[in-house]
Order: sequence, then C-alpha cells, then structure tokens
Amino acid sequence: MTVPMRDIEERLQGPEQTVHGGNIWDIADENTVRKGGLIDFSSNINPLGPSEKVYEAVRESLWKIRFYPQIDSKNLRIKIAERHEGLTYSNVIVGNGSCELIHLFTQTFVKSNTLTLIPIPTFSEYYYATCKVGGAVKEVEPKGDLTFDVDKIIGNIRENSIIFLCNPNNPTGTLLDRKSITYIVEYASRRDSLVFVDEGFIDFTRDPERTTLSSNVSKYWNLFVLRSLTKSHGLAGLRIGYGIASEEIIEAMHRLKVPWNVNCLAQAAAEAAIDDDEFLDRTRKAILNERIWMISRLRSIPKLKVYDSEANFILIDMKTSSLTSREVSNRALENGLMIRDCSSFRGLDEYHIRVAVRKREENTRHIRFFESLLGNA
Repeated sequence: MTVPMRDIEERLQGPEQTVHGGNIWDIADENTVRKGGLIDFSSNINPLGPSEKVYEAVRESLWKIRFYPQIDSKNLRIKIAERHEGLTYSNVIVGNGSCELIHLFTQTFVKSNTLTLIPIPTFSEYYYATCKVGGAVKEVEPKGDLTFDVDKIIGNIRENSIIFLCNPNNPTGTLLDRKSITYIVEYASRRDSLVFVDEGFIDFTRDPERTTLSSNVSKYWNLFVLRSLTKSHGLAGLRIGYGIASEEIIEAMHRLKVPWNVNCLAQAAAEAAIDDDEFLDRTRKAILNERIWMISRLRSIPKLKVYDSEANFILIDMKTSSLTSREVSNRALENGLMIRDCSSFRGLDEYHIRVAVRKREENTRHIRFFESLLGNA
C-alpha cells in the first residue's frame, strides 16, 4: 500500500503553521536556561511563577502518573465554576492550553465559508484555526493607534458569523471596556452569531473584574470566554486553559474534544493555582509597577515608538531607527535576550517587536540593550 501523498498535500493547502514566541529550547540548552544565560522576553508568562503551592501540588500528584487522568477534568471544572458566580461545571471546558480550545471552537462551530471576523493585529492562531476548517476570514482594520474599531466590527457582522476578540489584545496590549464588548455580543446575538473573547492576559490588568465578561456567559447564549492559567500562573510547560460559556456551547465542544486531553499534573497544578489569590495579587502589583517603569524608560530612548499597554507585554515600533524587527531580535539574541519579532502578525510590518514584562533585574538588562543598540543605530 502506498501513502496517498497527493490527497494529503491537497488537504494541507492553506496558511502555514502559526509562528509563536517562547521557543527557548530551540535556541539554548537546559544548562544555559537554568543559569539565566538566556532571558525570554518573547513569551508573555508570569515571571514570578509557578507559585510554591503549585509546585507542592505537582509533587504530591506524581504518584498519579501511572493512571489515566480524569477524562474530562471534572474536579477542575467544578473548582473553576465555583470561582465564577452563577456557573456550574457544565459551563466549563478545560483544554491542554488555550490553543487547543481555540482550535476546538473552530472545529465545532466554523463550517465551510463561515464568515469569521478577526480584528487585526491580534493573536494569529484565530486565523490559522479558522482557515484550517475552511472558514472565510475577514480581517477588520484597526484605528490609527492600533486599537480595535468597534464600529467597523459591528458593521461587518452578518448572520451566523463568528467574531474573535482578544482582550487585552496580543500583541498591542490594548484593552476594550466591558461596555464595548457587550455591545458587540448583543448585536451579534441578534444575528445568530457567536463571539469568542480571549481573556488570556486579563489577570495582568489593573482591575480584571471591571473588564471580564466571565460573569456574562449565563446572560448571553452566544458568548464564549477563554481564560489561561498557563500565562497568569507560569504553567507554560504543563499547558492549561479553560473556556466558559452556555451549557449548549460547552456540550457541543465536548462532543469533539479528545479524551484525557489534560494530564493529571496539569489538573493538580491548575486546582492549586486557582485557589492562590495571594500569589495572583502579588503578580498583578509586580507587573503593574514594572510595566509603568519599563514604558517610561523605553520612551526615554530615541527612535522608539512605545505603545501603551494594559497587559504584561509592550509593543514597540522600531521604524524610526531603520532597524527591522529581525535585525533587532538577532542582536538581542547575541546579548542573551529573546524578544518577539512581530513581523509575522497580520496587520504589523517588519519594524514591530514585542517584549514581555519581567523582573526588575531582567528588565534593566533589556533596557540597557536598547540604549546600547540605538546609541549605535
């Protein structure tokens, strides 16, 4: 029997696999990373995490690896629901990272030629996940300051469409207020359209409870809210994310979800993380202080256009320096720093980079790199 390569190649026609930051193991060995020889500013992960409570939970769960994990993460779903007023575990789905849930959502609800609205620039996985299942993507251009244009989004919604919103947005760090997103959700509801709101970075904002739509899923049948413990609790190597929505949406997604998708250690880590309010409060204060400091210092460096941010990362336009994002990221790597070349983001050009907010000592090293770089530009 021969492998039908022609058929496979035809099915693989479409967008290339999404480019992401955080590829630290492709660049450095374990010893280099352990000793701090390479600092990763390309991935937006909590620089304080994981917490000691998470480490303890993982250690205490090591004996479980000889068994299959709970098939649908029911205990974790119950715990998540308890943290969101008015929800039960039937309103919650857990994924092996938030990316799994993005793809599961499109597999469940995007049909061939389903109109999918994606305001740009934003997380590119929405585009890839939609195209993979045959959806018709319409990108919505931003305002001049790269913020989402709510009126344009509303104006493009059609019957039975899908709208993706990242809030706060990656890579810009901008935050839409709850009123604006609710307006979009309500308008979409009247047109039998679903709204996917990615709140993966909302725990890093000043006051998440004022912005999150997690408490609105019981009110709006068409709303799906994605949250990430990977980022807020530093669990990138374990991978854990969850979504909350109406029981009908969650049930439909569960029908297509693979069994045992979240391993026992990730489930244990997530349960411990969710209860660790003190750690999250400490994280939020640290990120806020460092973000303000970094933006101020970066703006004091000539030839950098630094965007405001409400998240744990900062977008920078290098165009005035005449250095491309690839040139800057390569120079940074030579100095033991990984930064995100944003030229792969749809809607951004080859002069944009993104840097994560980390600890003061690391951030200082990053600032000095830019001061040295642009002193010679």
